Amino acid sequence: MAKYIYQEIGGIKKNGEPIVKPRFTNIRQVGSEEFLAEVAHRSPMSKGTLQAAIANIIEALPEYLAQGRSVRIDGLGLFTPTLAMRENVSVLETDEDGNDVLHNAKNVVLDNIRISADKSLVEETRRRCRLSHDRYVSNRKAMDTPYSREERVELAIGHLREHPTLTVTQYMQLTGLRHTMAAKELRELSADSDARLSAMGRGSHRYYTLK
Repeated sequence: MAKYIYQEIGGIKKNGEPIVKPRFTNIRQVGSEEFLAEVAHRSPMSKGTLQAAIANIIEALPEYLAQGRSVRIDGLGLFTPTLAMRENVSVLETDEDGNDVLHNAKNVVLDNIRISADKSLVEETRRRCRLSHDRYVSNRKAMDTPYSREERVELAIGHLREHPTLTVTQYMQLTGLRHTMAAKELRELSADSDARLSAMGRGSHRYYTLK
């Protein structure tokens, strides 16, 4: 049974009352090995066969996404590539006379791959979901988090082992931190000489990768 708490959205009120939203507590990331073992248990295919099938999907997806095309896998979701601008690369390029003439294609880079879950997956998950209010965990403001800094770092690293990039919004969802605190912490985690994260892009297009 999944447990949840109510979390205040810091500084936002409606009719004088703070706005709250429910949030899962004690979220644990399921690794590939555990997930594949569960799928193999439900399937006539061996774990090795499943691994090979997933590897083929992972190899084929970039072929379409790199062409700027989205890919729908029925029952799973829609994969869509997104773009961003590189940091410290001029938007314009110049001609032989030094005049700015065209947008510099080197300025643009693939940012991320957005995944929109299939409605049938959402509905089936909703059907199976049994919720219980976690009364042993106090309701938290949006700036609070149940994780220590070390645990938050591991959540970030775990996400980046499964995905190419990490945004501030994704870090907020992983840790429970509100935007200001999440952005500040990611900057700190990428600024140290022994940092495990690298910052890319700028402003609203900033994202982080593994070093």
